Amino acid sequence: MTARATALRRPPDARDGDGLPGTVAGNGTAGFAGDGGPAPDGQLAFPADVALGGGAIFVADHANHRIRRIDGTGTLTTFAGDGLRGFAGDGGEAVRARLGFPSALAVAPDGTVFVADEMNHRIRRIDPSGVIDTVAGDGSRGAGEGDGDGGPACRARLNSPCAVAVDAVGRLYVGEAGVPRVRRIDGDGLISTVVAASGRAAGSGAADAGEVFLPAGLAADEAGRLYIADPEGRRVLMLGSDGELRVLAGPPDTAADATAADWGAPRAVALDGEGVLYVADQTGHRVWRLADGAVRIVAGQRDPAAGEATASAPAAGEAAASVDTPDAVVQVALRYPCGLAVDPVGRLLVADNSHHRIASVPLPTAASQDTQRSRDEKPEPEPGPRPEPAKEKEPEPVPPTPTPPPTPTPPPARLVVRQEVGLEVQRGQSELIHVRVSSTDPWDPGRVEHHFTAPTGFVFEGRVTCAYYRADRTVIPGGNPTGTVGEGGRSLVVTDEPRLNTPGHPAAALVYTLGIRALHDAEPGRYTDGQVVIAGQPEVRLKASVLGEDED
Repeated sequence: MTARATALRRPPDARDGDGLPGTVAGNGTAGFAGDGGPAPDGQLAFPADVALGGGAIFVADHANHRIRRIDGTGTLTTFAGDGLRGFAGDGGEAVRARLGFPSALAVAPDGTVFVADEMNHRIRRIDPSGVIDTVAGDGSRGAGEGDGDGGPACRARLNSPCAVAVDAVGRLYVGEAGVPRVRRIDGDGLISTVVAASGRAAGSGAADAGEVFLPAGLAADEAGRLYIADPEGRRVLMLGSDGELRVLAGPPDTAADATAADWGAPRAVALDGEGVLYVADQTGHRVWRLADGAVRIVAGQRDPAAGEATASAPAAGEAAASVDTPDAVVQVALRYPCGLAVDPVGRLLVADNSHHRIASVPLPTAASQDTQRSRDEKPEPEPGPRPEPAKEKEPEPVPPTPTPPPTPTPPPARLVVRQEVGLEVQRGQSELIHVRVSSTDPWDPGRVEHHFTAPTGFVFEGRVTCAYYRADRTVIPGGNPTGTVGEGGRSLVVTDEPRLNTPGHPAAALVYTLGIRALHDAEPGRYTDGQVVIAGQPEVRLKASVLGEDED
């Protein structure tokens, strides 16, 4: 049975991307169709990445288990994958091979295409003649230790590779989601860890990325620097050629010398020919520009409250025109953008995941002005005439009992919310989904509601438990959260009184465990459209896979 994902939540004529301008590929309906025809008329299913090379555009057609190709005439074809989820085909034609949710792409100067074959825990390589093989990963899931560092990459263990990049000298970088780390494969085929989360970097010589880290997107420049999109830490990092890791941008107070950027979840990065970095904000549904210590939004829905100017995206088939207003935001609807590429004609290509398309955004032509000032920058006083001196007034009587000023409300705690481990469920079967909430701030909001939406093909069963975790990994018994299901199980409201980092309760994280079930008629595939909103804070996605009868 095919494991191709077709959206069940809307009929075929209800397109997510219907009428959206600037579409390079995908008609807005999740599915597989259109090979041999114009790319904007074809169908994709949750595209995860886009890459350029050899005069063509390559798309990681995630839930179709394929790599699609768009040639110079705009024609869409399948480049790799037969549409069935699995692992097969090494040494043969890529179009007859099997992939398992390809999540990222990179194209080498010689036209070789590298694929992060996520659920096969491998990196696949497709040479210019169209032959596929495995360049890294033996297919078993890595655990963080004993995973093959120092040995041949093809014998190493990976854990859900989600990002890949090639640098100027041909070294291959791989970001892993299951064990948060970045591995490097040198020209001799040996693999090593170069960046890892705290506790996993010790003794390995890898740079320490801190406790909260997920290398979801990678890009390398000509100078050998590696840029990392970290949606868990809400940061963009740079690994220098000297092995030093620094934070380029992130939320206020992320790092003293970093640019302040209050985005949601940076998921992908791409560089243009001038070294300007573009960042896909997955949960903010926008694209940002980062250059010269300044950051601003360049594409997405305009925010009138911020005074953002608007530019138009080109319609399908139109040539891209550069945005001649440096501060303009290209008004284009994006939904969970998760892949970026810059093409030679001045367009930014965006894997518009939940619109099932590749969008095109014209690039600005001039240097931008930042919407978030760097931390040490102070605004200059506005020029203008000096105010007239105020006329003297008669002194007013002093009230006998002045009212003290109100006590300022402390800022809300900064939470990090993520789904723990991947979830794969047979149709009709039940499983548990785990959502981790952590913070370094004190958090005691009182009685609050958390809102969950199940991924397509799944329903919540109403079972809810939680447990608290201290820094020393000891567990504190959880409270008594209650769950209320709605919409036939598609939604779940959890009511709880959570506490983190409070006196007498030194837990820094808690994990909610929820019962979830795959529907009997769910279409096999991986769905990434679930949501969780903890105590009203920004939403985070929930992901799960429905397994077919021929899968285990």
